[in-house]
Amino acid sequence: MDLAAATDELYAGSPEDFVERRKALAAEARAAKDRSLATAIGKLRRPTRSAWLVNLYAREEPGEVTALLELGAALQAAQSELAAAELRRLSAERQKTLAAATRRAVVLGEARGYAATEAVRLEVAQTLQAALADPDVAGDVRAGTVTEAHTYGGFGVFGAATPDGSDSVVATATTESDNTEKEAESEEEKLRADAENRLHQAETELSSAADDAEQATEQADELADRVESLRTELAEAEQAEAEARNAARAARKKVSSLEAEVRAAREAYEAI
Repeated sequence: MDLAAATDELYAGSPEDFVERRKALAAEARAAKDRSLATAIGKLRRPTRSAWLVNLYAREEPGEVTALLELGAALQAAQSELAAAELRRLSAERQKTLAAATRRAVVLGEARGYAATEAVRLEVAQTLQAALADPDVAGDVRAGTVTEAHTYGGFGVFGAATPDGSDSVVATATTESDNTEKEAESEEEKLRADAENRLHQAETELSSAADDAEQATEQADELADRVESLRTELAEAEQAEAEARNAARAARKKVSSLEAEVRAAREAYEAI
């Protein structure tokens, strides 16, 4: 076993089994006298629910992930070349592709017994969109090893994603011939852009709060299991203590009885 194999196994599984399986794999590495591997395995982070859905999608639909990331590269090329018509076409395609990818990830989760909330759906869409612009996120998505939700922090064609994977901001690249359109931008459009930015911030805060709530709930559940386990251990220890004390009383009683027999035997012997 190496780190790559351990990583692949852990992130292919469910979040509920992650911690226990990580402990088991780290123990295997320690048993094999590979402390560095055990340490590395122990540092692997448990994925959030939205990250798990993205990983599930990436592992079940690698072809779709490749197509999605290639679309991101095409969008960046169109933006750098200021190809307005191509950029508009690709932006529309991206909107549909992200929406379909998000739905597919959610469906895959449902098939495994998990119903995603709107906040989790949003995180899935945002993470997939971030992968279009961030090579590091793209690498994690492609490998199916995402650990947390990501958002794209830049501007331009990569905008903000809504829970169904659509765009909240679709920028239009302009060439010199598009200057008249830029100059004709109305105050209403500026206000709409500000409102969309506020919406994006609120959605991001919602995602973060939802993730914190989920992690806190899972931690509480783990602690509750631990408390129940300790209660069971305490009850067993108390029972063992009671049995030991009963055995001690019986032993002392036997000692007293044998001491009496010894005294009687000694007295009979001395009387002879």
